[in-house]
Amino acid sequence: MDFSPYKALLNRLVTLSYQQDTETLLNSLLPDADTQTRYQLVAETNRLKAPCLRVLDLRQLFPEQCRSVFHRGLSHMLPPRLEQRFMQLLGQYNGEYTRGLYETLLADLAAMRKQPALLNTTSWHQPTFGTRRKELRLQFVTPVELHLPEGSIQANTLDISLHGLLLTLPAGLSLPDEVAVSFPVLAEQPEFVCLGEPKRFQLTPPAPASEHSHPQPDAPRQDRARLRRIEQDDAWGQALMRFIEQNRGRYGQNAEDLYGTTLAQCWGQTLLESGLGQSLFFDEQGCLQEVLCNRFGKKLLEFWRQETPGDLLAALLSPQRILAMAARQHEPVFLYSFRITGKKGTYYFAAEQRQLEQQQHFRQFISEGQRAGTLQLYHLSIRPVLFTDQITDNLDILGRERLSPLKWQLWLTPLPAPELTEPLPPNGRQLLPWLLSPVSGAINPVFLHQHPARKETRFRFETPAELLQDDTPLNGVTEDISVAGIKLILRQPVSLTLPAQVLVSLPELSKLSPDWNLKKLPYEVVNISKGGRILHLHAIDSGKGHGGSRFFTALLAQNQDKLRARAETTRQPAWMMWLTRQALQQLSGPVFLLGRNDGGFYVQGSMASPVRQRLMALLTDSNGRAQLGQLISRQLLQSMASALQRPDGKSHLVAEVWVTEEQPHSLLINPSPERQQQLLASDGRITVCLTIINRLQLRQLKFNVPEWQQLTEVSLYKTQLLEQSLAELAMQCQIFNITDLAQARGRLSAPAAAPTPLPG
Repeated sequence: MDFSPYKALLNRLVTLSYQQDTETLLNSLLPDADTQTRYQLVAETNRLKAPCLRVLDLRQLFPEQCRSVFHRGLSHMLPPRLEQRFMQLLGQYNGEYTRGLYETLLADLAAMRKQPALLNTTSWHQPTFGTRRKELRLQFVTPVELHLPEGSIQANTLDISLHGLLLTLPAGLSLPDEVAVSFPVLAEQPEFVCLGEPKRFQLTPPAPASEHSHPQPDAPRQDRARLRRIEQDDAWGQALMRFIEQNRGRYGQNAEDLYGTTLAQCWGQTLLESGLGQSLFFDEQGCLQEVLCNRFGKKLLEFWRQETPGDLLAALLSPQRILAMAARQHEPVFLYSFRITGKKGTYYFAAEQRQLEQQQHFRQFISEGQRAGTLQLYHLSIRPVLFTDQITDNLDILGRERLSPLKWQLWLTPLPAPELTEPLPPNGRQLLPWLLSPVSGAINPVFLHQHPARKETRFRFETPAELLQDDTPLNGVTEDISVAGIKLILRQPVSLTLPAQVLVSLPELSKLSPDWNLKKLPYEVVNISKGGRILHLHAIDSGKGHGGSRFFTALLAQNQDKLRARAETTRQPAWMMWLTRQALQQLSGPVFLLGRNDGGFYVQGSMASPVRQRLMALLTDSNGRAQLGQLISRQLLQSMASALQRPDGKSHLVAEVWVTEEQPHSLLINPSPERQQQLLASDGRITVCLTIINRLQLRQLKFNVPEWQQLTEVSLYKTQLLEQSLAELAMQCQIFNITDLAQARGRLSAPAAAPTPLPG
């Protein structure tokens, strides 16, 4: 029977049936009902009043928001909103936890998921280089014995590895810095008996917050402890490794940790592909080396591209400017530029806001750029390159050579340029010190999706091979073959200086026919990867043609239907993966990823910017969690989203938010120039934030995340959850602190200062 028409009646029946008879209530509340309907309503009322033993644990849906709600022997984990609803329903169900209460809470939960808080709070996330765990850990619960001075205490493991443990502790237990640990249950097995001997472990404290680190939202749990083994023992190590390898397929890896890593990498790649800024890398001398480029950044580079004298991006970001910025890393730089087209050519000018103000040329520079109609403003944020990365260990030789010169990483973001209400008279001579001289060279942007370097089809084919280097034979096997090259996997690593020439013999293929000489074929090593175990070889033509090339041409022609070609798709080599993750480590401003479902917009993720402490403090609530709602209202977000849907070609929208730091904070969105002057003249401290919002076209994004395949192997459910989250991803919001820019812009309306005379 469908009880939906009687929902209100059933709610009333359940509440009143604790004081009166149910059938008597039905006679008064529904006198016209037939016997069958009354019978089913009475049965449904009794079912809703039946006790329920199911525990509600919603920590997976509401991480770090749930609190323990204890009721008659059952401990539920509920967020504050559902906890309040739980207590309210207990009053309706006579203080009993029943099936009706359980089903009502599930219905409320479904409604909350359809209509989430539009600007809800989330944890700050710092995009990492990958999984934080440096060695294989096994999710396994087993008793451990902690040998303390006052006696032995038993605890349980959550996961184990060769050198570390994650434990759950009894309530109120505090461990010393060093503690002896043994595994009494595992030691009962003959092959793990050595694990019964206690070994010293050190308590691993939570990472301390550095001077420029972002607020830590996740307080360490008091009922868990991380331990690191400090007493070395070969028998212990062999036993643990044997146990982990034996049970790896049964217990698997931590899917939650892998899911969080994959989601964060997808967020970061979304920012790199659709964000307004682009990341550039410089060497120790300040010379431009790499430019990470997306679809929008490609248009930005065209502004600085020239055919004859060279590219002007290297002149805009000259080595002198980069080294000067590196000396004051924590100060963002506002860089102005414009170009003037004259009779004899095009002239480019660029200067930092601080330099223009010191030389009293700020108003004149803005006036000339406004008159030329090409005024550009860039937000620059520079940080040193960090080589603490797991991916660095997997770089091939070419990748290491490409990344080793890098010293500085810079984010370049275009911002709206200020305007003068009354431009000054033309006076180009004042701006001669800021004239750029083009440098030779060309911009070589690095796109996030690289096309394969292979110019021909390669086929998967395994056959034994022998490599001869300095008269020393090395055995290996081919992974794939082509007419011009071979990918060779060696059994032991080799050390070579590129370019190098080697001789390759194919003993098994030589047995096919005596007509082919497949011994000591000359090949050139073009790259080495996996620590010297994988060689990428290219055939060296010796006069009448390479013997291996002629053989493989005939082999592929006769067996092409039996061999499987390797898929040639866009890829992300290790060196590029390192560049992208390095860029995400040091964002020039915090970023919010917004999802959208039937209920509207909600914050799906928040990426922190450790170098912007003032801005991070403004966007962090009292619990240390990210809250976009402190800066942007639901109405503003909805109006900007609607504006981006219009067919006027706009890809990004900007809005200025003026925040007064008096308690309580007051927000002004895009205030008038008169109101800006009043705020700047007041005694209170003002913070001006620029929000840049853009739509996300997920069908145009292709995620090259190496952890995705690993997550698919570990947990299909987590993979589906990840795909659902990314399908709801709708908008992106970048935030910059432009307080210094707003103050300088406010001084543009002041009387012009006396120009500084040019030397000579």
